[in-house]
Amino acid sequence: MYDIVIIGTGLYGIQAARYYLDIHLDARLLLLESDDVLGGTWSSKRIYEDFWTQTPVRMAEFSDRLMTPPPEQYYGFFPGKYTTAYLESYVDDHTYSGQTIRDRISFNSYVKSITKIQAADTADGANWEITYNGNRKVRTAKLIDATGMTSQPQIPTLPGSSDFKGRTLHHKSFGQSQTLLLEDPSVQNICIIGGAKSAADVAYACAKAPVSRKIHWIIREDGNGPCAFFAAPAMTERYVNSNEGFYNRFLASFLPNRFGNTWGWLKWLLQSTFLGRWYVKRLWDGFDKGLREFHEYQREEGKETGFANLEYETPIFWQNDSSGVCNHPDFLSAIAKNVHVHRRDISHLSQASITLKARSSGSTQESKPLTLPIDVLVYCTGWSAKSTLFPTHEAFELGLPVPLNSGNAQTQAYWSALEKAADPIILSQFPTLKHPPAYRKIAPSDTPFRLYKAIAPPSDPTHSIVFLGKMVVGNNFRTAETQALWSVAYLDGQIRNLPSRSQMEQEIAETVAWDRRRYLNKGELGSWFYFDVVDYADALLEQLGLTSHRQKGWKGNLVEPCFAADLKDIGREYKRKYSRGVKSILRALDLRQQVQ
Repeated sequence: MYDIVIIGTGLYGIQAARYYLDIHLDARLLLLESDDVLGGTWSSKRIYEDFWTQTPVRMAEFSDRLMTPPPEQYYGFFPGKYTTAYLESYVDDHTYSGQTIRDRISFNSYVKSITKIQAADTADGANWEITYNGNRKVRTAKLIDATGMTSQPQIPTLPGSSDFKGRTLHHKSFGQSQTLLLEDPSVQNICIIGGAKSAADVAYACAKAPVSRKIHWIIREDGNGPCAFFAAPAMTERYVNSNEGFYNRFLASFLPNRFGNTWGWLKWLLQSTFLGRWYVKRLWDGFDKGLREFHEYQREEGKETGFANLEYETPIFWQNDSSGVCNHPDFLSAIAKNVHVHRRDISHLSQASITLKARSSGSTQESKPLTLPIDVLVYCTGWSAKSTLFPTHEAFELGLPVPLNSGNAQTQAYWSALEKAADPIILSQFPTLKHPPAYRKIAPSDTPFRLYKAIAPPSDPTHSIVFLGKMVVGNNFRTAETQALWSVAYLDGQIRNLPSRSQMEQEIAETVAWDRRRYLNKGELGSWFYFDVVDYADALLEQLGLTSHRQKGWKGNLVEPCFAADLKDIGREYKRKYSRGVKSILRALDLRQQVQ
């Protein structure tokens, strides 16, 4: 029996292990990893040569072991292989009671199911039983699901897919297939489906391949549209790149979100007053216009390839089309010259081709169906948020997404009533959200995440399970650290102002209602916080009563970028604040940090 089991060894799983062991040196801790490598999105199997980070140096790292700046950079963005190497060395460098984090990982351990142990069967203190690799079982007192949001590929079923004789893959597997696909001269036609940044990354990699071929990128006309691209450079000289210019508390005040209270006066001024909202809208409209002009969607070199089809539809403020960073100097230029972009719905697949429907609006040439020959089909169609680890009814009770109408009807009605009542509260707090732009409404197929702080299920009276990384944010390094520390406090019963279950549910309902208003179709997830990294992380640390991450003075705390190093003392501060009197643990932590 283990004290704690962590499922997943991506950013969130690694940080969960680090913080739990920092506080419980002798804990019986096990990490279960379904693959034979660690790193999740950044594993050696999933990266490829042209796959670069969207989080720059000083932000794409953990606070207790800063990364040596990679030699290859573009405004601070760098190849993903350096993140892979960083994580591999990170788990080897952290040792507790004679064991590294790597020593505690059980690779090739595919979790089949998780079962809640009934009170009558918990003589050993176990609350959860995990079944993996067939019928192997392990029991644990506490459980952290750190599988995140990029584990289960979502692949649409296309008419005629069973007839297609070419090769198909999800972009999760592109890293393992890149060399074979892009250097094989027999592969003459590649088709990419999807509108998010992952599709753009694959399109760019194909465009830069040494073997010339036809590349087609299909973005459904009835979907959210193509992603909006941020420029790599910042818009002011104060910051090195666009991430630094965006992820600071001053810019966070221009975001209508519900997280954190430290700069409440500034957010109130900008979000609740007529003058403030006018100024915020003017800033965002100018930013949106500047991006469209910067990217030159009507550029001459893209006339024949349909590059103009990449221009996003809804204003970038609403993030309804997702977002990404142009993290190569020739990112859009290479796509404009070499990738044919189609904004059409898919009719069907045949043995060696895909047929697209006529476009509802567009040029005369697009008014007829189009058939394209293809050898390889790459699905860049995102991820399923539904968990495969719990039965549907248990997943619903835990606050995880399930197909609509598959959960308990009474509980569903309860949540619907709460969220309906929360909607006018949100609109009164953030009047801007009353006026969304025209957009294509897509009915959700699943229930949203309903987790307290996007982490904890209010239905679990034992407070023995948490879910990490079940959100979409712009910087997963910062949220991985702050979620991990908050979760340790929650599992240890150390959050002194933890609200009652009904209060948690009220906050969850307001968060879901806010997310739907703020991020439109994407907000149906209930935990789409893409622009809100800074405020969300601050809110978690505020609830723990921690302040060491805000030591730059009032001006620095407001306008300076939020770097990973800012979090370097939160673990030590937490231990001082919530110490159980075990001085040896404090000394051990101090010594390890001095060595590093």
